Amino acid sequence: MSQDSPIDRRITRTKAAIREALAACVNEAGFDDLSVKDITSRAGINRGTFYLHYHDKSELMQQIQAEVILEIERIILASAPMRLADLADRVTPLPVVVCLFSYLRENAALINALLKQKGDVAFHSQIRCALERNLREVGFLAGTEPEQFQVPANYLISYVLSAHLGVLQEWLQTGCRESPEEMARILTKLSLDGPVRTMATG
Repeated sequence: MSQDSPIDRRITRTKAAIREALAACVNEAGFDDLSVKDITSRAGINRGTFYLHYHDKSELMQQIQAEVILEIERIILASAPMRLADLADRVTPLPVVVCLFSYLRENAALINALLKQKGDVAFHSQIRCALERNLREVGFLAGTEPEQFQVPANYLISYVLSAHLGVLQEWLQTGCRESPEEMARILTKLSLDGPVRTMATG
């Protein structure tokens, strides 16, 4: 298989610079008042180069959101299906959770920028839907009968998703101080033991 051409590599570098510039600008001043000129100045390119790849800043944001969602889904779907019996006695975090935290840390500035957009719930909803879909297909809900749960399935799913997203966002906003392995351990502990048992000191 032939390697990428110099033109392909240049395009890849340009798009990476644009994405990094967008993340930096949004984290500093938000998205609403951001202009294409702000992005191109930060990226060190001219506006004509930007418009070769994106119609405007909204299309850029939408493409980045879609790429992040696809990568999260790829990581989860590449893992082996989980079973409740396997999770019950688990003391080490699942490798897929470590992989997810590693991806989030590598792209922390960008994902934090996507999550912090004021008034824009689209990305939050997309992540939520992607995680719910994967919970049903390869996660602990795969192959289960919701009628046998001790609480209604919709409340269980809402609790799990909200808790997990909250932990992820808190970690990103505080600078990813813990390692992906430590965060995976924390999330596994919270998921399996719950908040009350996790608070117990004895």
